[in-house]
Amino acid sequence: MDGKAQPTTSELIIMIAGAVMLVASFFDFAQIDVKAGSAWGKYLFPIATLLPLYGVAMAAQIALTKFANVKLPDQFVGFTWEQVHLVLGLLAGVMAIGWLITDIPEKGIGFWLEVLGGIALAVGAVMMQRERHTGAIG
Repeated sequence: MDGKAQPTTSELIIMIAGAVMLVASFFDFAQIDVKAGSAWGKYLFPIATLLPLYGVAMAAQIALTKFANVKLPDQFVGFTWEQVHLVLGLLAGVMAIGWLITDIPEKGIGFWLEVLGGIALAVGAVMMQRERHTGAIG
């Protein structure tokens, strides 16, 4: 990789989770009114679509800086990239847990993959904070 640092464990977790969530968003998410729909479907958009969007945003930022040699500004709207990842990761994790406790009777494979991906994003973001010693989390 031309001397460029390899992705860390947390970065790999985030990139893999983001990719899985994007693909899973096109699978059946849940059965609503006798019709199964994806996260992009009529009854689930935009709420169910937020999970894969968070994952794609996080994964894209890491992939661009690690593999495409894109130099992004150190901060995004006044926040460091680690802070952005932490907020999006924790939002995804909380939303994933929220989806788990909903009363949707039939949950599809897309649902389960997105929930697992949301939890993985939260774990990856917390791990990134610790790896980079940003001081946000112990």
